[in-house]
Amino acid sequence: MYRIRTPYIFIPLVFLTTPLWGQADQNQACYDCHAEASMFEGANAAKFVVTPGVFNKSVHGSFACADCHQDLAGVTDFPHKEDLAPVNCGTCHEDVQQVYHTSLHWYARERGNERAPTCAGCHGAHDILPSSDPNALTQRQNIPKMCASCHGEAGLLTDQLVRLERAATTYAASIHGRASRMGNATAAICTDCHGVHDLKGPVDPTSTVNPQNIDKTCGKCHVEVQQQYQRSIHGRALQAGIRESPTCNTCHGEHLILSPKDPHARTFASRQAMETCGECHEDPRLVAKYGIASDVVATYVDSYHGWASLSGAEDVATCVDCHTAHWVLPKRDPASTVSQRNVTETCRQCHADATVAFAASYTHATASLASNPLVSWVQGLYIILIIAVIGGMAVHNAIILNYYLVEKKRAEKAVPGFLRMDKIQIVQHIALAVSFTGLVITGFALRFPNSWWAEMLGRVGMTEGVRSTTHRGLAVALIVLAFTHVLYIALHRRGREEFVSMVPRWKDVMDFIHQMRYHLWKHPEHVRFNRYDYTQKAEYWALVWGTGIMALTGFVLWFPAVAVRYFPTWIVQVSQTIHYYEAWLATLAILVWHFFFTIFHPREYPMSWTWITGKMPEDNARSHHAEWYEQQVAEAEGKSGEDAKS
Repeated sequence: MYRIRTPYIFIPLVFLTTPLWGQADQNQACYDCHAEASMFEGANAAKFVVTPGVFNKSVHGSFACADCHQDLAGVTDFPHKEDLAPVNCGTCHEDVQQVYHTSLHWYARERGNERAPTCAGCHGAHDILPSSDPNALTQRQNIPKMCASCHGEAGLLTDQLVRLERAATTYAASIHGRASRMGNATAAICTDCHGVHDLKGPVDPTSTVNPQNIDKTCGKCHVEVQQQYQRSIHGRALQAGIRESPTCNTCHGEHLILSPKDPHARTFASRQAMETCGECHEDPRLVAKYGIASDVVATYVDSYHGWASLSGAEDVATCVDCHTAHWVLPKRDPASTVSQRNVTETCRQCHADATVAFAASYTHATASLASNPLVSWVQGLYIILIIAVIGGMAVHNAIILNYYLVEKKRAEKAVPGFLRMDKIQIVQHIALAVSFTGLVITGFALRFPNSWWAEMLGRVGMTEGVRSTTHRGLAVALIVLAFTHVLYIALHRRGREEFVSMVPRWKDVMDFIHQMRYHLWKHPEHVRFNRYDYTQKAEYWALVWGTGIMALTGFVLWFPAVAVRYFPTWIVQVSQTIHYYEAWLATLAILVWHFFFTIFHPREYPMSWTWITGKMPEDNARSHHAEWYEQQVAEAEGKSGEDAKS
């Protein structure tokens, strides 16, 4: 028996580890500089600083630096030259490099885009870890974050101007992105759809995201759905070369794919008809090109199902409930869910007692006026009936209203009254009413061009040129009117008296409180107002304010190039916002405030004639403007006494 001495056991290990010692000795010369961050201050530390602890843990930890940086092989004189040749990963990974050279990323680099990713851009440089390592950049659930380093929030610039979509941001909000973040290892990530090293653009016929290949890409996970799609009219049309035919991302989106139960999804029940199916079936170009029915969306929207769906009901039939989501077939196909053989069963999904006759009564064709002349005839008859009946009612009521208006005017003319508006004021008021009404109509016609009344104005000749010219002309007229009002106040005694009467006083606040208490049955007596009450003063000063604001902002919008010479650039947008909302404020104030006190107030109904006659009946003055009424009576009696003495 031979006895082996223990130390001899380690002799083979000496020979086995000799290459590692050699590698360590070679790399140590590099670490002497590259492990010290202080030696690379002001440079890209992540690129130049390499520590043994990080490198030795990488998949290349057993390599010598010169294995990759091959132009340093045999170099013993340090520091070495700075302009080293780029590392060629293809020396070892030739097959992967060949695939990468067919990718969109390589194509971008060949065109001179230095931002396009290289091997190190995705895998790392000296810290490459195996994809199975949870900390690896290329570990499955880290890939979206890695891709986001380029395709992130800002979007990827292909050059100084062209920006690609924010793919990583929208993916993160998608059902796939959320599932991946929650730890679902089977959730689709970037490389599942786009490939790994052979990533190509959607226009490339061999790309996994080319429209012709999208269903196969999605079908790797959604097998049954892909099979249904390929048998559908959409899938068959795409296979026949019709590029406009929808594929998976046409309906679901590309990166922002949401659950059909998500209200923000394009496939959400209430959004399908208008946003998803309607995108093609309401497109005039596709309708004309392929001769598809042009009214399927309109007939659905104008049905019980459409009304209920758009109102938010989730248990009402939508496009996919009748036609299915992915296996869509024309009704002439016997396998179609809306074919004559199957449509009744389709209806019975919701209507358990549906019959063949019921199914035939509720289709796109029966709802179409073009296909159903009886419905068209009934509709036309009712439109005529509505115009005749309601028009007759309106004429009838207008005659009655006119009677009471005239009778009220006659009654007021027959009784004593007091002067409220002289001829100048009457003319100013009428001019104000005309210009204000015209400004409202021509202004809102610009903001609401699709409203029925704006379209009607367009049909009678109000083009944008006519509208804008009319609006500006009326604006100038209103400004001129404002200046004439100022002159009336300055040069006319009555104008000055009227203006003084309109000046707000503390008494107006107390009158408001008193008036509210009176109308809430908290005070026994009505307020004894002077010539103008607080409602009239508020309206007058609102008119002064509004005219000034609208004139100033209107001139900015009329002459924006001049405005920005003297004011900051935000003046145009701020003026536009003020002009719009001030218009709403003024219009609603007239409708709610002015019309109530001059038309709908029980004391004035059906209308105050003061704006035409300039006179207020004595009983109105006595009951509402008691303080002013007593002043007028006293002045009249004083004048009568002076006349008697003379």
